[in-house]
Amino acid sequence: MMERLSRLGAFLLLAIAVGACGFALRGPADVPFDTLYINVPANSLFGAQLRRQMRASAPDVTIVAAANEAEVRLEVLDIVRDRLETSLNAQGRVQEYELTLHLRFQVTDRLGEPLIPDTLLSASRLLPWDDNVAQAKETEADSLYQAMQSDLAQRILRRLDSPDLRAALLAARQQTPPAGVR
Repeated sequence: MMERLSRLGAFLLLAIAVGACGFALRGPADVPFDTLYINVPANSLFGAQLRRQMRASAPDVTIVAAANEAEVRLEVLDIVRDRLETSLNAQGRVQEYELTLHLRFQVTDRLGEPLIPDTLLSASRLLPWDDNVAQAKETEADSLYQAMQSDLAQRILRRLDSPDLRAALLAARQQTPPAGVR
């Protein structure tokens, strides 16, 4: 009984400490637009991942199939994978690789004006290498690249929820006359 009370006390103390430090689970994103176009095909791994994360973090946003239907356009300009040898063993064989994923994107309004200019995001992971299990290591490398893509997709979504985008979109709306008014 006493052990149970001490565990409960420790749990309550931990909960108070976590709450006091400002920790909170990330809630839904409060993005300043209603429709979004993503130029990455929905049937690609990254396109599906980006859409799934967008729907989960901003359920009120509609992802549209045509760029001219969207209030905001997310354009992925380039995705590049790099593999760099970082260490060799005594026999001169690769012992470790650094895997890097570079992603360039921009966000524009419906008129093509930049809201977030051409931006480069990068993620990297270390991959210990063993020639004896090369096929398994290639599978591990693919898993690491997928994890990096997920990380970069989250970083893009945080940029879509940023005050910078909100201010740029507000400024663009003030410069654009409403539909039907010339």
